Amino acid sequence: VHGGPNAPAFPECSKAHAFKKLLFSLCFFHSVIQERKKFGPLGWNVRYEFNDTDLEVSQQWLKMLLAEKDEVPWESLRYMIGEINYGGRVTDGWDRRALLCMLERYY
Repeated sequence: VHGGPNAPAFPECSKAHAFKKLLFSLCFFHSVIQERKKFGPLGWNVRYEFNDTDLEVSQQWLKMLLAEKDEVPWESLRYMIGEINYGGRVTDGWDRRALLCMLERYY
């Protein structure tokens, strides 16, 4: 997520303050859905292979959407991250519902 201790803080994003807060939420969301795998069928009905690529792609979408819009595009963020990036792997309806409900708490 960062380039090391000497890297400038979020140089590629014009809205650095919003980006930092939304990136933290995204990382926290990613860690929550990763940890749910440890609980077997209580966490997810089907075993999904969420990985760091999902987080990286979501981070790129976050940067792009913030750069394009004047205000934070909440609906677009929820759709791109929840329905496409992470939700694209989810095949069970109840799991999809749980994923989107969790994402809505962060975005």
